[in-house]
Amino acid sequence: MFEPTKRNAALPALLLALALPQSGISAQVSTRLQAGAVMSAAPGLVPANALSLTPDVRYHSQVLSLAASGSAWLDGNSWEFADGDATATVTTPTRHHLSAQLIANASREYYDRINQNDQIDARARVHLVFSQQGGMWLESGVARPWRVAVVSSVDVAGAGAWTQVGGATITGTYTNFSFTKIGSASDSNGTLQSCANQADNSRCLRQSHFSDVQGTVHWEKSSVELNAQTGYRFGDANDVTPDSRRWASASAVVWLSPDMAMVVGGGRQPANPARGLPARNYANLGVMFSAWPAMTEGAVPIESRASAISQFDIAAAGASLQRIQVHIAGVQTVEVMGDFTDWQPIDMVQRGRDLWEALLPIASGVHQLNVRVDGGKWQPPPNTPTMRDGFNGEVGVLVIRR
Repeated sequence: MFEPTKRNAALPALLLALALPQSGISAQVSTRLQAGAVMSAAPGLVPANALSLTPDVRYHSQVLSLAASGSAWLDGNSWEFADGDATATVTTPTRHHLSAQLIANASREYYDRINQNDQIDARARVHLVFSQQGGMWLESGVARPWRVAVVSSVDVAGAGAWTQVGGATITGTYTNFSFTKIGSASDSNGTLQSCANQADNSRCLRQSHFSDVQGTVHWEKSSVELNAQTGYRFGDANDVTPDSRRWASASAVVWLSPDMAMVVGGGRQPANPARGLPARNYANLGVMFSAWPAMTEGAVPIESRASAISQFDIAAAGASLQRIQVHIAGVQTVEVMGDFTDWQPIDMVQRGRDLWEALLPIASGVHQLNVRVDGGKWQPPPNTPTMRDGFNGEVGVLVIRR
């Protein structure tokens, strides 16, 4: 699915944002490689079965995020560059619960040697973040598919919302696609006429639009990650084929070690009328190798690392020590500070794929503390009482009993 931005305004704004100084902002690079078997079957076409290699590289800071991935399929005796994607995202700091994003993307979709094309798109988003547990956004943009003779550009507008319930992130989106395409025309008797050989095909231009409603769920617990999505498409019969009205897919990742996981998935993808690609069923099975830190597939639509902390615990670890534990995957640093550290940041130690720990002397009584992930904003730990501090912010509250 492609969701893009005002073509004229996006590029200058993106370049301006990229030129902003980023001193004091922490950053991280994550990489992974997935190897396995993939099967793709489209109506009327012979199913494609191939071995695949999929490298993935991501860079993330508080302002700029870059992501690039691609798939190479072993087609017969030669490798074929299949699906690929490159994305750059600039995100403004959240102020008064509002944040903005500019997103530029280039992608390639490959079904077989005949059904394949490329696309560039851009979009702008405005996010309203209700709390660490939810938010919504509005977006607008434009997409430009390549090697598609019947469509030149696509206007895109949409909205979405997300919430976190327990260990699950639930996201719902509505996206409308509108474009002009070349289609068969009818004469006065209703007979279809071909547009292929006409010098002036203006009579063959017709407006097309359809809307997608989609819901996704990401859930992770310890070494298991589950992802599922389902969708429904609205539009008339000229734009929506029966096999693309509904779709669903699911995948599972089981981490065998901090840097290796088994991956299995499959489902159905709807047709893409703007790119001239048919609906297809697919399945994949493979193994994934991830350089630390591991990347999480179900990230919320706006980067909010503290909201990704799935669990916070504190327990006695002797006569005078307390063991503080934070459960969060895919990050590089976690820090804690409080009145028991004289408000000096203390680095937590990574004990597993998603476990960070610190042993600190904390006396009995009521204490205040905050945590910070990847050099971001100091925030109260999840599921702890909060109070206002002396600087118009919030801190978490701990009660230590002996």
